[in-house]
Amino acid sequence: MKINWYPGHMASARRMLTENLRLIDIVLLLLDARIPYSSRNPDLDRLTRGKQVLVLLNKADLADPALTAGWIKEFERKGYAVMTANGKTAKRGELLAALNRLSAPMLEKAQARGVRKTVRVLCAGVPNVGKSTIINVLAGSGRAKTGDRAGVTRGKQWIRVSQYLELLDSPGLLWPRLDNQTAAKRLAFTGAINDDILDLEELAAELTAQISASYPDNLTARYGVEVLPDPNLTFEAICVKRGLLLKGGAPDRLRGAVMLLDEYRSGKIGRMTFDLPFELFKEESNGS
Repeated sequence: MKINWYPGHMASARRMLTENLRLIDIVLLLLDARIPYSSRNPDLDRLTRGKQVLVLLNKADLADPALTAGWIKEFERKGYAVMTANGKTAKRGELLAALNRLSAPMLEKAQARGVRKTVRVLCAGVPNVGKSTIINVLAGSGRAKTGDRAGVTRGKQWIRVSQYLELLDSPGLLWPRLDNQTAAKRLAFTGAINDDILDLEELAAELTAQISASYPDNLTARYGVEVLPDPNLTFEAICVKRGLLLKGGAPDRLRGAVMLLDEYRSGKIGRMTFDLPFELFKEESNGS
């Protein structure tokens, strides 16, 4: 299964961002803590180069804590401001404090010139990474639309969150060609790619293979199955254990796929991180 998804509204959103970049002072870059490499949009990196960046590893409560700590060290080693958040339970004070630290030099410079400045922050990331939820935490209200599927936010929204800070909530952006299919699959696991365009049975088998390789004990603990060399057989064993069967007793792979993906996305299979901390910076050191 080759995955690629770049609907028309993303192309429009990219044009909108390009037009508004001159207004932006800080980029609040949301990455999925389970896949910080795979969820980092290289197209967005190019567009916002030269801007102040605060990296927010969101959904950290669903990620492997040890690997999250490794990712934080790697980002800090590269000079990024970085913090974590747990989606809807993110703490407004911590988020504002981090943005205020980046804003302070700009505000002081403007004050020295006798100018009143509003610091404008672009909240950006791939679909379903939690941008609107984080904006609602910062704004203290349900100002931005939220949802558990890709493509909920479609237009531009400026939202004031403090006396000096405004946020631009942008639609989730992927990049036109998902050449790295390992990253594309991991994006699909998290719901960053619309399920309607995917073969969910094949995707669930791929997810089973990924968990079997990285966190086999999680599958055994959650489903009571033996992890087999063939991930398709492991996946079908999970279907059988859950009683997801067709007439005649064959595993109902479609219902099993929906169940497995939902339980992974909600963290019921355990805290897991599929991207390793060195991946992004190994690529950067090669000049990619």
